[in-house]
Amino acid sequence: MISLSTYSLFLKKNYLEAIQFAIDYGFQGVEIWSNVFDFAPGMIKAGEIATLKNMARKNHLSLAVHFIGDANLADINKGHLAESQRQLRETIRLCRDIGGGVVIIHPGIVAPLSIQKRNPLTQYPKFTLENIKREALLRFKESLYDATSVAETSNVVIGLENFSHVKNCVQSKYEELVEWVDEINSPALKITLDIGHANLEGGVEKAIELFGSRIVHIHLNDNDGQSSLHGKLGSGTIDWLAIAPFLATFDGMLSLELIGFDNPEDEVLRSKAFLEDLLNQKAVDCQAEQYGPKDFEVS
Repeated sequence: MISLSTYSLFLKKNYLEAIQFAIDYGFQGVEIWSNVFDFAPGMIKAGEIATLKNMARKNHLSLAVHFIGDANLADINKGHLAESQRQLRETIRLCRDIGGGVVIIHPGIVAPLSIQKRNPLTQYPKFTLENIKREALLRFKESLYDATSVAETSNVVIGLENFSHVKNCVQSKYEELVEWVDEINSPALKITLDIGHANLEGGVEKAIELFGSRIVHIHLNDNDGQSSLHGKLGSGTIDWLAIAPFLATFDGMLSLELIGFDNPEDEVLRSKAFLEDLLNQKAVDCQAEQYGPKDFEVS
Protein backbone atom coordinates (compact mmCIF):
# COMPACT_ATOMS: atom_id res chain seq x y z
CA MET A 1 0.00 0.00 0.00
CA ILE A 2 1.82 3.11 -1.23
CA SER A 3 1.30 5.83 1.37
CA LEU A 4 2.42 9.37 2.10
CA SER A 5 3.67 10.82 5.35
CA THR A 6 2.47 14.40 5.76
CA TYR A 7 5.98 15.09 7.10
CA SER A 8 7.10 14.99 3.47
CA LEU A 9 5.15 18.16 2.68
CA PHE A 10 5.00 20.02 6.00
CA LEU A 11 7.28 22.84 4.80
CA LYS A 12 4.61 23.91 2.31
CA LYS A 13 1.31 22.28 3.29
CA ASN A 14 -0.68 21.71 6.46
CA TYR A 15 -1.79 18.17 7.20
CA LEU A 16 -5.21 18.52 5.51
CA GLU A 17 -3.60 19.96 2.36
CA ALA A 18 -1.09 17.10 2.37
CA ILE A 19 -3.90 14.56 2.66
CA GLN A 20 -5.69 16.19 -0.27
CA PHE A 21 -2.43 16.00 -2.25
CA ALA A 22 -2.26 12.28 -1.45
CA ILE A 23 -5.82 11.83 -2.69
CA ASP A 24 -5.18 13.82 -5.87
CA TYR A 25 -2.13 11.72 -6.76
CA GLY A 26 -3.54 8.29 -6.02
CA PHE A 27 -1.93 7.33 -2.71
CA GLN A 28 -3.66 4.53 -0.83
CA GLY A 29 -2.75 5.66 2.67
CA VAL A 30 -1.62 8.65 4.70
CA GLU A 31 0.57 8.77 7.79
CA ILE A 32 -0.21 11.98 9.66
CA TRP A 33 2.85 13.50 11.29
CA SER A 34 1.94 14.79 14.73
CA ASN A 35 3.61 18.12 15.47
CA VAL A 36 3.18 21.38 17.38
CA PHE A 37 2.14 23.29 14.24
CA ASP A 38 -1.15 21.73 13.17
CA PHE A 39 -1.75 18.19 14.44
CA ALA A 40 -1.49 17.06 18.05
CA PRO A 41 -3.84 15.91 20.82
CA GLY A 42 -5.82 18.87 22.09
CA MET A 43 -5.47 20.74 18.80
CA ILE A 44 -7.84 18.60 16.73
CA LYS A 45 -11.50 19.34 17.34
CA ALA A 46 -14.55 17.20 16.65
CA GLY A 47 -15.20 18.90 13.30
CA GLU A 48 -11.70 18.11 12.04
CA ILE A 49 -12.01 14.51 13.17
CA ALA A 50 -15.23 14.20 11.17
CA THR A 51 -13.56 15.80 8.15
CA LEU A 52 -10.63 13.38 8.36
CA LYS A 53 -12.86 10.33 8.66
CA ASN A 54 -14.98 11.50 5.73
CA MET A 55 -11.93 12.13 3.51
CA ALA A 56 -10.52 8.70 4.31
CA ARG A 57 -13.82 6.89 3.82
CA LYS A 58 -14.69 8.59 0.51
CA ASN A 59 -11.23 7.97 -0.93
CA HIS A 60 -10.54 4.53 0.58
CA LEU A 61 -7.50 5.83 2.46
CA SER A 62 -5.83 3.96 5.29
CA LEU A 63 -4.60 6.25 8.07
CA ALA A 64 -1.75 6.12 10.59
CA VAL A 65 -0.33 8.70 13.00
CA HIS A 66 3.31 9.39 13.85
CA PHE A 67 3.66 10.37 17.51
CA ILE A 68 5.10 13.82 18.15
CA GLY A 69 8.88 13.77 17.84
CA ASP A 70 9.93 15.99 20.74
CA ALA A 71 8.35 13.77 23.39
CA ASN A 72 10.70 11.48 25.32
CA LEU A 73 9.27 8.17 26.48
CA ALA A 74 12.48 7.38 28.39
CA ASP A 75 12.87 10.67 30.24
CA ILE A 76 14.40 10.30 33.72
CA ASN A 77 12.59 13.47 34.73
CA LYS A 78 9.36 11.90 35.98
CA GLY A 79 7.27 14.99 35.31
CA HIS A 80 8.44 15.20 31.70
CA LEU A 81 7.98 11.45 31.34
CA ALA A 82 4.41 11.59 32.61
CA GLU A 83 3.54 14.29 30.07
CA SER A 84 5.07 12.30 27.21
CA GLN A 85 3.10 9.23 28.29
CA ARG A 86 -0.11 11.25 28.54
CA GLN A 87 0.40 12.68 25.05
CA LEU A 88 0.98 9.21 23.65
CA ARG A 89 -2.21 7.88 25.23
CA GLU A 90 -4.13 10.78 23.72
CA THR A 91 -2.47 10.23 20.33
CA ILE A 92 -3.54 6.59 20.35
CA ARG A 93 -7.11 7.64 21.11
CA LEU A 94 -6.97 10.29 18.39
CA CYS A 95 -5.75 7.69 15.90
CA ARG A 96 -8.69 5.49 16.91
CA ASP A 97 -11.14 8.36 16.56
CA ILE A 98 -10.07 9.19 12.99
CA GLY A 99 -10.21 5.51 12.02
CA GLY A 100 -6.44 4.98 11.92
CA GLY A 101 -4.72 1.69 12.62
CA VAL A 102 -1.08 2.39 13.58
CA VAL A 103 0.72 4.90 15.82
CA ILE A 104 4.45 5.15 15.13
CA ILE A 105 6.75 5.97 18.05
CA HIS A 106 10.49 6.50 18.52
CA PRO A 107 12.46 4.81 21.29
CA GLY A 108 13.30 7.28 24.04
CA ILE A 109 16.49 9.26 24.45
CA VAL A 110 18.91 9.18 27.38
CA ALA A 111 18.96 12.84 28.38
CA PRO A 112 22.57 14.14 28.66
CA LEU A 113 23.60 15.29 32.12
CA SER A 114 26.36 17.83 32.61
CA ILE A 115 27.39 20.61 35.01
CA GLN A 116 30.34 21.91 33.03
CA LYS A 117 31.76 20.73 29.73
CA ARG A 118 35.18 20.25 31.27
CA ASN A 119 33.70 18.29 34.20
CA PRO A 120 31.04 16.00 32.78
CA LEU A 121 29.01 14.02 35.29
CA THR A 122 29.78 10.85 33.39
CA GLN A 123 33.22 10.69 34.99
CA TYR A 124 31.55 9.84 38.31
CA PRO A 125 30.36 6.23 38.80
CA LYS A 126 26.82 7.17 39.80
CA PHE A 127 26.30 9.13 36.60
CA THR A 128 27.98 6.96 33.97
CA LEU A 129 26.07 6.68 30.72
CA GLU A 130 25.63 2.98 31.40
CA ASN A 131 23.84 3.66 34.69
CA ILE A 132 21.76 6.52 33.33
CA LYS A 133 20.79 4.46 30.28
CA ARG A 134 19.71 1.60 32.52
CA GLU A 135 17.34 3.95 34.34
CA ALA A 136 16.08 5.46 31.08
CA LEU A 137 15.35 2.00 29.69
CA LEU A 138 13.23 1.18 32.73
CA ARG A 139 11.23 4.34 32.08
CA PHE A 140 10.87 3.48 28.40
CA LYS A 141 9.54 0.01 29.13
CA GLU A 142 7.09 1.58 31.57
CA SER A 143 5.94 3.81 28.71
CA LEU A 144 5.55 0.84 26.38
CA TYR A 145 3.44 -1.13 28.84
CA ASP A 146 1.29 1.94 29.53
CA ALA A 147 0.73 2.73 25.86
CA THR A 148 0.13 -0.88 24.87
CA SER A 149 -2.69 -1.24 27.38
CA VAL A 150 -4.43 1.77 25.80
CA ALA A 151 -3.74 0.57 22.25
CA GLU A 152 -5.25 -2.85 22.95
CA THR A 153 -8.58 -1.33 23.99
CA SER A 154 -8.47 1.17 21.10
CA ASN A 155 -7.87 -1.41 18.33
CA VAL A 156 -4.68 0.43 17.40
CA VAL A 157 -1.18 -1.03 16.92
CA ILE A 158 1.96 0.76 18.09
CA GLY A 159 4.83 0.59 15.61
CA LEU A 160 8.14 0.98 17.45
CA GLU A 161 10.63 2.49 15.01
CA ASN A 162 14.30 1.56 14.66
CA PHE A 163 16.20 4.64 15.83
CA SER A 164 19.64 3.52 16.98
CA HIS A 165 21.50 5.91 14.67
CA VAL A 166 20.40 8.78 16.93
CA LYS A 167 22.85 9.73 19.67
CA ASN A 168 21.90 8.57 23.18
CA CYS A 169 18.91 6.53 22.00
CA VAL A 170 17.97 3.77 24.47
CA GLN A 171 18.02 1.42 21.49
CA SER A 172 21.51 0.61 20.24
CA LYS A 173 20.87 -2.50 18.11
CA TYR A 174 18.07 -4.25 16.23
CA GLU A 175 17.89 -7.12 18.68
CA GLU A 176 16.65 -4.81 21.42
CA LEU A 177 13.52 -3.90 19.47
CA VAL A 178 12.80 -7.59 18.99
CA GLU A 179 13.44 -8.27 22.68
CA TRP A 180 11.10 -5.49 23.87
CA VAL A 181 8.27 -6.45 21.53
CA ASP A 182 8.56 -10.11 22.49
CA GLU A 183 8.78 -9.31 26.21
CA ILE A 184 5.61 -7.23 26.22
CA ASN A 185 3.97 -9.86 24.02
CA SER A 186 0.94 -7.83 22.95
CA PRO A 187 -0.83 -7.82 19.57
CA ALA A 188 -0.82 -4.02 19.96
CA LEU A 189 3.00 -3.68 19.88
CA LYS A 190 4.91 -4.25 16.64
CA ILE A 191 7.83 -2.64 14.76
CA THR A 192 8.00 0.18 12.24
CA LEU A 193 10.91 -0.45 9.89
CA ASP A 194 12.51 2.76 8.66
CA ILE A 195 14.52 1.74 5.59
CA GLY A 196 16.66 4.89 5.63
CA HIS A 197 17.52 4.49 9.31
CA ALA A 198 18.39 0.84 8.75
CA ASN A 199 20.87 1.88 6.05
CA LEU A 200 22.76 3.74 8.80
CA GLU A 201 22.45 1.03 11.42
CA GLY A 202 22.93 -2.71 10.90
CA GLY A 203 21.80 -2.87 7.28
CA VAL A 204 18.36 -3.03 5.64
CA GLU A 205 18.29 -6.74 4.80
CA LYS A 206 19.45 -7.66 8.31
CA ALA A 207 16.63 -5.58 9.80
CA ILE A 208 14.05 -7.27 7.59
CA GLU A 209 15.36 -10.70 8.57
CA LEU A 210 15.45 -9.98 12.32
CA PHE A 211 12.16 -8.09 12.59
CA GLY A 212 10.25 -10.54 10.40
CA SER A 213 6.51 -10.73 11.03
CA ARG A 214 6.79 -8.08 13.77
CA ILE A 215 6.91 -5.37 11.09
CA VAL A 216 3.58 -3.54 10.89
CA HIS A 217 4.58 -0.34 9.08
CA ILE A 218 7.44 0.80 6.81
CA HIS A 219 9.06 4.20 6.24
CA LEU A 220 10.72 4.66 2.86
CA ASN A 221 13.51 7.19 2.29
CA ASP A 222 17.07 7.10 1.00
CA ASN A 223 20.48 8.37 2.14
CA ASP A 224 24.20 8.12 1.53
CA GLY A 225 24.88 5.68 4.36
CA GLN A 226 26.39 8.46 6.46
CA SER A 227 23.47 10.53 7.75
CA SER A 228 19.67 10.47 7.81
CA LEU A 229 18.82 12.63 4.82
CA HIS A 230 15.27 11.39 4.20
CA GLY A 231 16.05 11.73 0.50
CA LYS A 232 13.97 10.66 -2.48
CA LEU A 233 14.08 7.00 -3.39
CA GLY A 234 16.98 6.08 -5.65
CA SER A 235 19.11 9.06 -4.61
CA GLY A 236 21.34 7.21 -2.13
CA THR A 237 23.09 3.91 -1.45
CA ILE A 238 20.14 1.64 -0.56
CA ASP A 239 19.90 -1.45 -2.76
CA TRP A 240 16.19 -1.23 -3.56
CA LEU A 241 16.30 -4.13 -6.00
CA ALA A 242 17.47 -6.44 -3.22
CA ILE A 243 14.47 -5.65 -1.02
CA ALA A 244 11.86 -5.28 -3.79
CA PRO A 245 10.37 -8.79 -3.28
CA PHE A 246 9.87 -8.05 0.42
CA LEU A 247 8.25 -4.67 -0.28
CA ALA A 248 6.02 -6.16 -2.97
CA THR A 249 4.57 -8.72 -0.56
CA PHE A 250 4.34 -6.52 2.53
CA ASP A 251 0.77 -6.21 3.77
CA GLY A 252 0.77 -2.73 5.27
CA MET A 253 1.70 0.88 4.60
CA LEU A 254 4.78 1.71 2.56
CA SER A 255 5.00 5.30 3.75
CA LEU A 256 7.13 7.83 1.88
CA GLU A 257 8.77 9.87 4.64
CA LEU A 258 10.93 12.37 2.79
CA ILE A 259 12.21 15.89 3.25
CA GLY A 260 12.66 18.03 0.16
CA PHE A 261 13.45 21.68 0.71
CA ASP A 262 13.10 23.23 -2.74
CA ASN A 263 10.30 21.23 -4.33
CA PRO A 264 8.93 18.65 -1.87
CA GLU A 265 5.96 17.76 -4.10
CA ASP A 266 8.30 16.75 -6.90
CA GLU A 267 10.46 14.69 -4.49
CA VAL A 268 7.34 12.83 -3.39
CA LEU A 269 6.06 12.14 -6.90
CA ARG A 270 9.44 11.03 -8.21
CA SER A 271 9.70 8.62 -5.27
CA LYS A 272 6.17 7.33 -5.86
CA ALA A 273 6.99 6.65 -9.53
CA PHE A 274 10.23 4.93 -8.50
CA LEU A 275 8.39 2.73 -6.01
CA GLU A 276 5.61 1.85 -8.46
CA ASP A 277 8.18 0.72 -11.03
CA LEU A 278 10.00 -1.30 -8.38
CA LEU A 279 6.87 -3.04 -7.14
CA ASN A 280 5.51 -3.68 -10.64
CA GLN A 281 8.73 -5.35 -11.74
CA LYS A 282 9.15 -7.21 -8.42
CA ALA A 283 12.90 -7.16 -9.08
CA VAL A 284 12.67 -10.02 -11.57
CA ASP A 285 15.06 -9.77 -14.51
CA CYS A 286 15.46 -6.03 -13.92
CA GLN A 287 18.51 -3.83 -14.16
CA ALA A 288 19.30 -1.27 -11.46
CA GLU A 289 19.50 1.57 -13.99
CA GLN A 290 15.77 1.22 -14.63
CA TYR A 291 15.15 2.67 -11.19
CA GLY A 292 16.96 5.99 -11.38
CA PRO A 293 15.17 9.30 -10.81
CA LYS A 294 12.25 9.80 -13.16
CA ASP A 295 11.37 12.86 -15.20
CA PHE A 296 8.17 13.14 -13.27
CA GLU A 297 7.05 16.67 -12.57
CA VAL A 298 4.17 18.02 -10.52
CA SER A 299 1.40 19.25 -12.78
